Amino acid sequence: MRRLVVVGGALAGHRSAIHARRLDPDLDITVLAAEDELPYQRPPLSKGYLLGTVSAQRVRLRGAGEGYRLLTSTPATGLDLAQSRVLTHEAAYQFDLLIVATGARPHQLEGFSPDESVLYLRTVGDANRLKEALSRIHHLTIVGGGFIGAEVAVSARRLGVEVTIVEQSAHLLSRAVGTGVSRLIEENLQQLGIQLALDSSTTIESVDRQRLVRDGSREWLTDLVVVGVGVHPSTEWLGGALPLRADRGIAVNEFGLVDGYSQIAAAGDVASWHHPLYARPLRFEHFEVAANQALHTAEALVKNERVAYGDLPFGWSDQGELLVQILGVPSPDLAEEEESVVGGRMFLYRRDDRIEGAVLVNAPEELMTLRDRILSSLSSQ
Repeated sequence: MRRLVVVGGALAGHRSAIHARRLDPDLDITVLAAEDELPYQRPPLSKGYLLGTVSAQRVRLRGAGEGYRLLTSTPATGLDLAQSRVLTHEAAYQFDLLIVATGARPHQLEGFSPDESVLYLRTVGDANRLKEALSRIHHLTIVGGGFIGAEVAVSARRLGVEVTIVEQSAHLLSRAVGTGVSRLIEENLQQLGIQLALDSSTTIESVDRQRLVRDGSREWLTDLVVVGVGVHPSTEWLGGALPLRADRGIAVNEFGLVDGYSQIAAAGDVASWHHPLYARPLRFEHFEVAANQALHTAEALVKNERVAYGDLPFGWSDQGELLVQILGVPSPDLAEEEESVVGGRMFLYRRDDRIEGAVLVNAPEELMTLRDRILSSLSSQ
């Protein structure tokens, strides 16, 4: 009997295990999960889950823990390639096939160690702590102007909490999109009463039970600080056993197999995946990408089917009055062009005559047509 070990109990790990079971009913499948939780989805944690409109049961992934052996609170600590074993604190797990889906962890900002008044949102446990805090605090400071920060800010305002976002760059989302999209998001947040401190560095210090925040030009007291300054792939446990790329993700080919290995694959946030449409490695942190990559890795390993992952990346962010949908690979380094659409806004990101990505704001009906347009542009070059 062949043994598949999946390291990582979140979306990509769960989906790959479920699909591997469909492909081979006799496969022995073990999933090693670091958290003491059944597999769940992360997108609601900064939105509906905080607001109480999405229950803990709905956050769970369908079939969580079914069809495979799930070992929670069992983080991997090393990889022994010579003997094909994944090491943990308690035991070693032999594998014939291995999928690495350990996701990513938040960047920890110097001077902002997590404690009772500084929180990093990544897990359902983090979300539970934040949810409880939002029920009793008056003021929240968010350090980092990315998608998660904007979503938490909107949720907190809906719950009646005063919010200030501090961002080091001159615009929110400056590492992800162009200034046109950034300004739309900034205007929406300000209309909701959220204060923006842009182009600002931040320090904090304790004052009784609160924190004193300084951004270089002013200072204020806050009850809680949420830090959201990006994530990095969870690869430390590998100890250099597998190849990494410049984006710190595990180097995998277009099929999801780790470079140099036919029995090891990687999927989700941890994987730097060579994308055939873009002819370069890309690492994504989108729910849909992780789910789709998981299917490809299972098929490449279990059925030895080499199907390139050529899906157009897709992600979204729900920010109250704004639904932001991301297609392909928009980047602030590309030329940003706005095209008129009925009822919303559409921004294209071009490299010369090639459309590499786009952002829709409140224009979901344009999604499929735009998807085909980008695919056509990428394929014609």
